Amino acid sequence: MPAEAVVATLRQAWYVLGELHIPSALMGGLALTHWGYIRATQDVDLLIALTGLRPSELLARLAAAGYRSKRRNPLIRLEDAEFIQLFHVPHGEVIEVQIDLLLAESPFHRQAIERRVKLPNSVLGFQVDVVSCEDLIVLKLIAGRILDRVDASELMKANRDGLDLAYLTSWIHRLRLHRPFSQAWDDAFPGTTPPD
Repeated sequence: MPAEAVVATLRQAWYVLGELHIPSALMGGLALTHWGYIRATQDVDLLIALTGLRPSELLARLAAAGYRSKRRNPLIRLEDAEFIQLFHVPHGEVIEVQIDLLLAESPFHRQAIERRVKLPNSVLGFQVDVVSCEDLIVLKLIAGRILDRVDASELMKANRDGLDLAYLTSWIHRLRLHRPFSQAWDDAFPGTTPPD
């Protein structure tokens, strides 16, 4: 079970996102647990779709709920992604928890939001959505760190029989992730050929 400060940070952010009717899905370390791979995590990662809402409006609501920017400009633009990085200290805690909000702007991210899955209330104590296993694998391969490749490999091992391989490989091709996917597949299933 993740640390209470991490869950409290997610709970408060999820409440704000719900009030603003922002489609959202858990990804990152907390999402791994739902898909059968438990790894300790100290932060919160969410994919969000800001349809018709400016980032400044969301930031103002989150600031009112006690979230503060990690940097002077909380909106970070990379080559093909935008995300918001914030810190939050939940009530009664002393631990500062980082929360990253990835904006669902690309076709892949928008599809991942559409395919999100509802988690039962019993898992974290409140209703939350999580990205599908296939989308989480793709997100991990896009991130590209060694840790992310290990996560992708462990997800494939834990969910091999239930994976929609046609969907997964279609995004592998479209996003040109052949090499990291092949490496993760080989880590998961040595000596076998990855699907194409």
